Amino acid sequence: MKKILSSLIIILFLSSCEDRFLDLSPISQANVNDFYKNPSDILNGVNAAYASLQNGSLYGGRDFMDMTEYRADNTFDNDPSANSGLRYNVDRFLAGSDNTIFESVWRRLYLTIYRCNIVLDNISKINMNATLSKQYQGELQFIRALSYFHLVQLWGPVPLLLKVQTTDESRLNVRNSAGEIYAAIENDLKAAATNLPKSYSAAELGRVTSGAAKGLLGKVYLTQKKYNDAATVLKEVIDAGDFALMPTIADVFDPKKEYNKEILFAVRFSLVNNSESHGLYYSSQIGDFIDPNLRNLYSATDTRKAMLDLRKPIGTQNQTAIKFFEEPTNNVVGNDFPVLRFADVLLMYSEALNELGYQSAGQAFTYLNLVRTRAGSKTYANTDLNNQATFRDAVLLERRLELPLELHRWYDLVRTGKAKEALKSVGITIQDFQLLFPIPNSQVQIYNNPTGFSQNQGY
Repeated sequence: MKKILSSLIIILFLSSCEDRFLDLSPISQANVNDFYKNPSDILNGVNAAYASLQNGSLYGGRDFMDMTEYRADNTFDNDPSANSGLRYNVDRFLAGSDNTIFESVWRRLYLTIYRCNIVLDNISKINMNATLSKQYQGELQFIRALSYFHLVQLWGPVPLLLKVQTTDESRLNVRNSAGEIYAAIENDLKAAATNLPKSYSAAELGRVTSGAAKGLLGKVYLTQKKYNDAATVLKEVIDAGDFALMPTIADVFDPKKEYNKEILFAVRFSLVNNSESHGLYYSSQIGDFIDPNLRNLYSATDTRKAMLDLRKPIGTQNQTAIKFFEEPTNNVVGNDFPVLRFADVLLMYSEALNELGYQSAGQAFTYLNLVRTRAGSKTYANTDLNNQATFRDAVLLERRLELPLELHRWYDLVRTGKAKEALKSVGITIQDFQLLFPIPNSQVQIYNNPTGFSQNQGY
C-alpha cells in the first residue's frame, strides 16, 4: 500500500476546518455525507485516514518525536537557538501551552480521528461486500484507537468523539476522563481484532491486520496495568505465528526489507509519490543528539549499539542514526516508521508475566532472552534477576536498548513511574504535573469552559 490515495473532497474539506472546534466540524454535513456513494469512495476515505498518519506532525516529521523521544532521556535537542527554542523548550520541559508543537500534534491527531469518524458514520449506508465492509471498519477503528492512545498518554483527559459533530455539538465538548478514553480504545481494538484479516497480498502491505490490533490492545492493557488481559492477548499474538524476530536488528530497519516478518504495523512512506516521502528522521547538523549514557549501556557484543551510530548522506552535513538511515533522493527518503513490532510484543509479554508474579524459571525469562539473544547479548539467568523488582528493571532497560528512537521511551517511563528518576539522571528535574503536556492554549480559549475544558494542572 505504498500509494495511499486521498479523496480531494476530503482533503479540501479538512483544510477548510483549521480554526473550528477541534477541527472536526464540516462546512456542509450533507455535502460530505453525499460524497460516499460506493465502495471506492469508502476505500478513498480509509486511505485518507492512513495518509493522515504520514503527516509531518505525526510519523512523517519531527513534532511527534519532540513529544515522545526527545522528551525522554534517549535523545536531546542540541540547538537552543533554532526557531526561538521551540523544540529545545519541549526537550527541557520549558514549553508552555502556547508552544506550536503541542498545537500541531493535537490538531493532527484529531484530524485523523475525524477522517475515521466520517467514514465510519457512512459505511453502513453503502451496498458492499460484508467482509470488506468489516475490514474497512476495522482499519479505521485501529487508526482511531491509535490516535486516542497517543492523546490520552500525552494529555490525559481529552474530548472523546466517536462520530462527526456539527459546529453546535462541538461547542459542547468537554474533556472525558482517561477511563472513558481507554474504554473506547479497547472497544475499537477488540472490534478491529475480530473484523480484520490476518494478512494481505503484497500489494496491500501496510494495512492493519488482526495481529496488529491485538498487539496494540496488549500495549493499551499494559499501560493501564491490566496485566492479565495484556498477557492473554499478547500471548495470542505470539502463538499465532504470524510474526517473528528478524535474524538481525539491521534487517528490521533495512529499507530494502520493509514490512518484514517483525513488523506488526508501520506507517508506510514512498519515494514514488513525493507527498508520501519525508526528510531524514532525527536529522541534525550539530553534533551527536544521542545521550551518551544510552550508548554506554550496551555490552561490547550488542549489535544494537551500532544502530545508533550517526551517518551523513552524501554531500550534506545532515546526519541521522543508522537505524533510520536511507540515502536521500532529491533531499527526501521513503523509509517506513515502525509503530509496533514483534520484539516489542515479546518484551511487553515478559513484563506482564512478571507483574502477575515473579517466577525464577518462568516464561518471562524466555521471552526477554529471545530479544537479548538476537542482539548478541548475554542471556539472563534467575541468579541475575532473582526477584520481581530486579526483573522489572531489566525489562525496562531492555526496552530502552531495543527500541530507542521508535517513540516508546517517554510512554515507558511514565507507565513505569520512572520518568522523574530518568530525567534527573540527565540533569533535568521535573514535577509530577509535567508527566502530562499542557492542553494547547488555543483550545482552552476557544472552549472557555473552566469546568469542562480546563487546562492541565501546573500550566
